[in-house]
Amino acid sequence: MKQTLNLRVFEDLFNKIKSNYYALGEKLPTESEMQKIYGVSRAPIRQALGKLQTEGLIERRAGIGSVVVNNNISGPWMPMGGFSSNFSKKWNNLRVKTVDVTKVIAEDEVTVKLEIEKDSPAVKVIRLRIDQNVPTFLLIHHYLNVEVETIKNAGEILNMRQFASEVLGVDFAYVTEEIAAVQADEQISYYLEVDEGYPLLQITRVSYDSDYKPVEYVKYYVRSDDWPYKITYSKDGGELDL
Repeated sequence: MKQTLNLRVFEDLFNKIKSNYYALGEKLPTESEMQKIYGVSRAPIRQALGKLQTEGLIERRAGIGSVVVNNNISGPWMPMGGFSSNFSKKWNNLRVKTVDVTKVIAEDEVTVKLEIEKDSPAVKVIRLRIDQNVPTFLLIHHYLNVEVETIKNAGEILNMRQFASEVLGVDFAYVTEEIAAVQADEQISYYLEVDEGYPLLQITRVSYDSDYKPVEYVKYYVRSDDWPYKITYSKDGGELDL
């Protein structure tokens, strides 16, 4: 379904606040500036700002504008999309195993997502996230211009995005995700210890730097029977077209 204009603006601003593109205490662009940025009228801008205020992320101050007052990035896990609530509850039970780190010739799908030339090199990282001895997440990351040995020598990397930011120097400013229902193929079933054809959630994530260039492509698979994908939306009088 096509998103309403106000939801599109809301999601973009929400991601930028969560990723610290707009930091705590910082003013958002004015409504007039946002009209130019998003190519929409003032009404969806105001609806989006109302949603952000309802979420407690901004305050709209007379004579000043919209100010970021909360980005909720505290604690051991950075925001993890639709699995955030489970991570906050279960992180003490989790461990992560890095299965493989190699420099590869990027597959066509990766070159498209990372906007690089065909046959360009990329670093591929395969990881398993294990919940109480049950492999639950299979994560396949692709990066450009990072050191293979640095990743190999890091041991258990609980949060790859945080590691990439703090250790590898990858600049994350904006993230997009897509979700699909898939069945486990031979390789996936081997890693997740399920039968071929087992139903899984597949999430593809592209992360962008502050210049809006893609810096990370991740495809991961989740046994969602115990890890449901959950997103909470709030309404301020307008409808969410999901």
